[in-house]
Amino acid sequence: MSSRGSPTDRSSAESIAGLTHSSNTFAAGIGEVLQAIVATAHAPNQRPIMVEFGNRIMAVGRQRMLAMNGRNALLYMKSKFGLLNSTTALFLQATFEGEEERAYQRLTHSELILFLKVRNLPTSGTDAELASRISNHDFHTYHFPSTVFDRASTSSPTLTTKHRQSMTPDLPVEILADIMDHVGDWELAKAVGVPTSLPQPSEWTRATLTDRAVVTGQLSHIRNAKPSAENPLTKIGATLAIRFGYVKVLEYFLSQHHKMFLDVFDDDLIPIKASRHGRLNVLSWWKHGFEQHPDLVPPPKRSSIAEAVDRASRNGHVDSLDWWLNWGHPFEYTEAALEYASAKNQIIVLDWWKRQHKSIGLPLKIGRAMDMASTAGHVEVLEWWARSQLDPKYDRHALQHASCHGKVEVLQWWLGSGLPLIFDQEALTGATRHNRPEVLEWWDKSGLPINYRMCDIEEALEESIIPGDDAREWWRRKGVDFNANDKEWMKLQSLN
Repeated sequence: MSSRGSPTDRSSAESIAGLTHSSNTFAAGIGEVLQAIVATAHAPNQRPIMVEFGNRIMAVGRQRMLAMNGRNALLYMKSKFGLLNSTTALFLQATFEGEEERAYQRLTHSELILFLKVRNLPTSGTDAELASRISNHDFHTYHFPSTVFDRASTSSPTLTTKHRQSMTPDLPVEILADIMDHVGDWELAKAVGVPTSLPQPSEWTRATLTDRAVVTGQLSHIRNAKPSAENPLTKIGATLAIRFGYVKVLEYFLSQHHKMFLDVFDDDLIPIKASRHGRLNVLSWWKHGFEQHPDLVPPPKRSSIAEAVDRASRNGHVDSLDWWLNWGHPFEYTEAALEYASAKNQIIVLDWWKRQHKSIGLPLKIGRAMDMASTAGHVEVLEWWARSQLDPKYDRHALQHASCHGKVEVLQWWLGSGLPLIFDQEALTGATRHNRPEVLEWWDKSGLPINYRMCDIEEALEESIIPGDDAREWWRRKGVDFNANDKEWMKLQSLN
């Protein structure tokens, strides 16, 4: 990598800084990977770089990282974590392994709890998790003198702090743009100021000048846009401000355009969207607002709290769930929390709910979680529920919906699960209506006692939802005569 401060180098450094300093965790994560690539050239030792994704940690050799460009680094990380063909967002926290403990890790458990409560942060977890939570909060909230980070080399810097050493990477803005295009998020690319070839989402054709100014997160741009009744902040810009954690933007509209604030952030938009995107800084700001200034920030409805918790479960934001559990007001939720988590394959969320149930007796509203997992095809979730000892309920819809959606692997799991199987002829008519010959074949070979009527099959074929004659051909090969007499037409027959 070049050590000369050419204009291209400076431009690249500024582009990476735009990523790493973004309030959007995904953008910051990408920037941190790029920072790790550059930092390897100046690393004082040969320890590997530790990259964390959720509960998994991977060691990456410095030489391997040094040899990569930005796009290859991102793809390498996704492949290592099994996300190469997934649309799952890759949130990364890359750090250099160090030998000196953080100051917060020397605190006692009671001192950690006190520090967390003062900062209005969740208090659940191990002492190491509590110390990390305080540290991350303080690094992102307060300004620390650079001398704190410029001590002897025995202290290893983290890439998640706001302090960044001066770096001159061979990473032109074109590579950053390529990464943004690979991510496929137009709003994110615009928010971090990286050019993109992605098409503008259709809803942004209705955006106002104020909305477009909000994308930058810069108050000077918003003031220059001159928000007014003719040029208001709309739901488009409001949702983006919450998504990217633009607390200063929220504060600006609250104080300078209060009526506009109330109009656009109605129906508890802030807590619901902030929970969906894991924006704890927005949640804490909003909570302070309605507790201390209820005349300015309306308190939430119970149904909105439940929706916020349900959304957090659906999107895998355990941090949001922790926040709501410890926010000091009633913790509201519905069956949708576990149903959404099951439908979206959020094992980490299911673990969270089970842990709270076991540790503090939090009642679980299981609902149709196994039915939802079957519909979505998540065998891992089904296995989790089967082993959970939580006595989940299910009915015929589990196998029926799996049949309609072509989830043969789910049907096979149920067959070998040892659980009682609940099904009826709707599984066959549903598979026929959805043109799923592979499902019909599975039922035929399963040996399960399932019945059908020719009249129901013919009706399903006529009402076919998915075009094609594959299901009709399968029934013909099975020997079904659609020209049979009325007696045969109405007769209940066994498939196998």
